[in-house]
Amino acid sequence: MNRKMKGSTWTSTVPLWAPWRVGALCLALTMGLGGCDGLLDVDIPGDVPAEALDDPALASVLVQSAVGDFNCALTNYAGATAALTDELIGATGWADYTDWDTRKITASDGDLGSGGCTNFGFGVYTPLQTARVQAEGNFARIQEFPDGEVSDKPVGMATLAVYAGYNYTVLGEAFCELAFDQGPLVTPAEAMSQAENWFGQAMQLAQQAGADDLLNMARVGQARVLLNQGRAAEAAGVAAMVPEGFVKNVERSGTAERRWNRIARHTHGDFYYSVDPVFRDLEFGGTPDPRVATADAGRLGHDGITPVILPMKYTDVSDPIALATWTEAQLIIAEASGGQDAVDIINALHARAGLPPFASSDPTEIRNQIIEERSREFFLEGRRQADLLRYGIPFQTGVNHKGQPYGDTTCFPLPDVERINNPNIG
Repeated sequence: MNRKMKGSTWTSTVPLWAPWRVGALCLALTMGLGGCDGLLDVDIPGDVPAEALDDPALASVLVQSAVGDFNCALTNYAGATAALTDELIGATGWADYTDWDTRKITASDGDLGSGGCTNFGFGVYTPLQTARVQAEGNFARIQEFPDGEVSDKPVGMATLAVYAGYNYTVLGEAFCELAFDQGPLVTPAEAMSQAENWFGQAMQLAQQAGADDLLNMARVGQARVLLNQGRAAEAAGVAAMVPEGFVKNVERSGTAERRWNRIARHTHGDFYYSVDPVFRDLEFGGTPDPRVATADAGRLGHDGITPVILPMKYTDVSDPIALATWTEAQLIIAEASGGQDAVDIINALHARAGLPPFASSDPTEIRNQIIEERSREFFLEGRRQADLLRYGIPFQTGVNHKGQPYGDTTCFPLPDVERINNPNIG
């Protein structure tokens, strides 16, 4: 593991806006190691000509490379924002992890801006932007391959389109402002528009290919984006097409560090984090809520101070993280509909979890319960930061459990590494 400490120097030989270099590394790893899962966790010994990737036989490699990079990036983001948004509290003395818990993430923070998928701490911006470049660049490359020379070309293109959509979605939800491909500053709303376009392409391609899994994954993403844009009725219409029980996960594995579920590792393995008191012993109507089950580890954390309360949602580094689900689609419909329709949806979810029913006719109480349902259903899935921002819910203030003052980070600032290397940002 590259145990990068705060204040250390980071330099990149591969700009984020060079998708051919991404593909070149993928090819090198594929030929040399039998697989490729991403970028920025190895040194590049040299450049490979872009034309080396102009081989339709490599189409599946290009697709899986983009998927692998997104999965790693999303896992990091879920861990980082779990600490940022009172799902987890710090139980270590390492600044790389404590700064997330105390919300002291600035534009100069190396973890935020330049940290990779396996860095000590949580790399966020570079992994997400790398995955986006992979998805978009490889989509364009495969699009140019002759149809007859690529097996399941529409499926591959639909896959890349849907993951491009999710990259733009997460970036738009997380950052205060953004830049793409050495372009000018853009707003989160502009990132959401890009996500909407990619999800639209993905749905069209998936329908052509008869790929229902990708189609429903794109539908959930599109509904999420429309809700973020304030287009709740449209979001509900798309969400209603997602079949009951649908789940698409970010798959994790113990075979390589970049494929670990890092939340499981840093709670059950390293004892760097403990479940925040906000999410301990949650019940509904006197019944414990299994969606946010916890357990006392019976020990102190890495810092020797913090009692460790373990999240039982993830107990092993191979546990998957949900990305797109029928449950999310239902909660989008509930938010758009309100009233008894929303109550019925909440109670259907409660029945699945073995919880007592919810009853109310008060619009504010129903809305607040929808927000609470989202916090429990999406616990440790990288969704809480976006929900706190969208609903205007205050972040924690004052001092944490160790008397350390909280900073003021809510959305993430554009990292200095982008401003310094992008000539189109003044």
